[in-house]
Amino acid sequence: DHGVALDLKARGLSVAMVEADDWAAHTSSASSRLVHGGLRYLEHYEFGLVRESCLERAWLLDAAAGLVWPEVFSFPLHRGDRVGPLKLRAGLWLYTLLSVPRRLGWPSIISKSRALGRIPGLNPEGLRGAGSYLDGATDDSRLTFSVVRTAIEHGVAALSRVRAEKISNSEDGVSIEATDRLTGRNLEIHAARAVLCGGPFTEALRARAGLEGPWISSTRGGHVILNRDRLPTEGGVIFTSKVDGRAMFLIPWASRTVIGTTDLDSPVDKDPSMTPEEVDYLLASANGLAPSANLTRADVISAWSGLRPLLAAPESDPSARSREERVVQEGNVFTIAGGKLTGFRSMAETLGAKLCKHLGRGNAKRKSPTRRMSLWGALPDRDGRAAWSRPFGETEKDVAAKLREELHDPQFLRAAARRRRYGTHAPAVEALAAGTDELDPETLLGEVRWAVEQEDALSITDFLLRRTDVGYGALEDLDRAAPLVLDEMARLLDWSEDVRAKEETDLGAALDRMHGWRSV
Repeated sequence: DHGVALDLKARGLSVAMVEADDWAAHTSSASSRLVHGGLRYLEHYEFGLVRESCLERAWLLDAAAGLVWPEVFSFPLHRGDRVGPLKLRAGLWLYTLLSVPRRLGWPSIISKSRALGRIPGLNPEGLRGAGSYLDGATDDSRLTFSVVRTAIEHGVAALSRVRAEKISNSEDGVSIEATDRLTGRNLEIHAARAVLCGGPFTEALRARAGLEGPWISSTRGGHVILNRDRLPTEGGVIFTSKVDGRAMFLIPWASRTVIGTTDLDSPVDKDPSMTPEEVDYLLASANGLAPSANLTRADVISAWSGLRPLLAAPESDPSARSREERVVQEGNVFTIAGGKLTGFRSMAETLGAKLCKHLGRGNAKRKSPTRRMSLWGALPDRDGRAAWSRPFGETEKDVAAKLREELHDPQFLRAAARRRRYGTHAPAVEALAAGTDELDPETLLGEVRWAVEQEDALSITDFLLRRTDVGYGALEDLDRAAPLVLDEMARLLDWSEDVRAKEETDLGAALDRMHGWRSV
């Protein structure tokens, strides 16, 4: 809905956007944190999807520079793998050709020794080298908020915590009965057209408009986070799981490493959580790649899971379901669903042209004005790789030693995190937060004030899980940080004791979703 609102406003329409929860509260903050063309989709011959995603990746690297950054990826090659050197080389070059005009570097096949340098724990037995290519990475919730803020600055009326209860579709337009979930106040919204962007909740949202039909066949994607010392890599890694042959990722994230992702059929659950079996699967897959790591559940700092809003399809294999989108018009109501994070702008562009043509006003051109936009917080020049993702392979030992030291330096981590989170606003945040208590190595207490005053943070989980990464840290660190954040938000938002108690309960529920698998 964020990209759609921005597109329609850019086309000259008056736009209001209502979101039932916080911005990016569900799927948009539970991705693999990648902006990528989808190398693995080539095996399913989804060339159109890959082409579109590669072009959108290029746009994001410019329009959201610093909030989206280039990341090097390695694809290890072992004898007997399902993907051999010839197939991988062909796939990488096809992936590159689909990216033309090329905005990133060229792919290559690197040697066994260089592969071991990039992934120090990599299984050397049968190792033949690795494919190497560049893709994109992002903080998904920060990118989503940047789109929201950009829409607001262009004149979109954007309301979070407002739930559309009933949507009436008539010849004269659309009427929406909504509820402000913070105050309980009822709202009425009248519009010429309405767009339903429900993600995995599309069918429930359509039911409020009296619309039926199967739309979504959701799958659940889970991830675990480790200390980077336990599984260090230079850049990201895409590899084939020894457990079941699925494509998986290792993603560097400051002083952490993310392992993802599962892909399981899942009911539409507002708050999906990981199971012990999913955690074990991710660890077993990583251990198959790097046996010397010998990862166990004790190494997992935290975990998250989200729903992919994939379109309903007969395929039995969840990983084979298309990531294409679908746009349908029914009277004055449009529905859009499917797709992937990387392609949000092009999805909105398709819908925007169709809606303006139907409405008879606004810019109905196929190419949206958003193609020429920059997003809120984007740096003026394309940013390089994240500071904590620089090379540290065996052939660069001086860089390696310096980086490993920096990954334990809060000042370094804090500067890198501010650049990633806030882009051009990083100096203002630094000035505001200077001298305040440390919440974790990346975050100071003063950032709460910025989040509340500038970023629509209205609950503790908004701050801990979407404006920052504090909530993904170790539980013992959260035990110290959470009361500080609660006190500061209660002061800034003038919470009553009842509201504060509810916030503590909501935080406990969120942490249970991330850590509940430990007690099963």
